[in-house]
Amino acid sequence: MDERTTFAIGDIHGCFDELRALLDICRSSAGDAAHDFVFLGDYIDRGPASDRVIACLMEEQTNAPARFRCLMGNHDHMLCRAADPGRSDADLVQWWANGGEQTLEAYGIEDPADLPAEHLAWIRALPLHISDEHRFFVHAGVRPGIPLDAQSGDDMMWIREPFLSSKLWHGALVVHGHTPMTTRAPDVRANRVNLDTGACFGGPLTAAAFGAGQPGPLFFVNSDRLRFELRPA
Repeated sequence: MDERTTFAIGDIHGCFDELRALLDICRSSAGDAAHDFVFLGDYIDRGPASDRVIACLMEEQTNAPARFRCLMGNHDHMLCRAADPGRSDADLVQWWANGGEQTLEAYGIEDPADLPAEHLAWIRALPLHISDEHRFFVHAGVRPGIPLDAQSGDDMMWIREPFLSSKLWHGALVVHGHTPMTTRAPDVRANRVNLDTGACFGGPLTAAAFGAGQPGPLFFVNSDRLRFELRPA
C-alpha cells in the first residue's frame, strides 16, 4: 500500500471485542503504510461493554489525535441529553429504551449522569461530520438536495429516508452508518457507503479502507478477520 489509507468504521454499540479485533486487522492490512481512522458514531448502548469501548477510543485518540477521529451518533447524543441536569423524563426514557440499560449495566451505575465525567465530556465534544477531498463522513446521512455545509444536526444523526433511497450525488461520497444491514455486509452505492453491519445484533464490525486517489473504498475488512471488495449496487 503506497498511499495514506483512511479506515472508516461503522456502529460499535458496546462491542469491545469486535472493536479490538477490527483495529488489529486494519493495522495489519495497512502494514507499514501511514493510516488514519474515522469512527462513525454510536459507541454505546445495546452491546455489553460500552464502558470499555469509550475508554479504548479515548486512549487511542489521546495517543494520536490527528489520526484517530470520532463522530457523534444518535445514541451518543441521546445519552448526552439523558445525562444533562436539565433533562426531561422523555429524554431519559428515550435513551433507556434504546439500549441505555446495557450501558448503565456496563458502567455499574443507575443514572447516566453518574458516568465518569471525562467520558461524558468526551462524548459531548464529538463533531457531527468530517470531510476530505472526496468523502463526507457522518453518522446517519444527509438530506438530499441540501448542500453539505447546510445539513442539520438532526439529519446527520437520524436520517434514513429519503436519504437511503436517493440516487442524487451529494457533492461527495457519503460514508455513514446508523441503519444496520441485515445482510451483515456493507451497502455500497454510487453516492454512499453504509458501514453499519449490525455488530450488536450478531453481525461483524466493519471498516472500509479509502485512499486519496478515488472516492470509493479500496477494500473492506471486518472483525471476523475477513478482507473483501464490493462494487456499487
